[in-house]
Amino acid sequence: KYTQSLDYYLRSKTILKEYYGESHPEYAWILGNIGWIYTDMGEYTNALKYFLMCETIQKTSLGESHLEYAYSLGNIAMTYVCKGEYSKALEYYSRCELLKKKILGESPVSYTHLTLPTIYSV
Repeated sequence: KYTQSLDYYLRSKTILKEYYGESHPEYAWILGNIGWIYTDMGEYTNALKYFLMCETIQKTSLGESHLEYAYSLGNIAMTYVCKGEYSKALEYYSRCELLKKKILGESPVSYTHLTLPTIYSV
């Protein structure tokens, strides 16, 4: 079913690109979803490509102090863990966590599934 889901997301990407343009947060959102499909398929290089495109658009359109931007950094970190590139994962995870603390404060609730023990345990 991943292939069918990917096909629908790629069609949606085309529609959103035509409607909003390539610099809109909605377009970034669909790129992130395509990244997740590739992640679920184990195609981490393709996933990373889409997560990085999403991050770039969100940085420009939402700013570096937006929670969605922090989530994008976390998605990139998780993908680097899956690829076995732990130093890059740690770099993005650290940026993600610093930004979340800036936005949310010292909340005891974790907003990402990726943690430092995850990176160091593999």
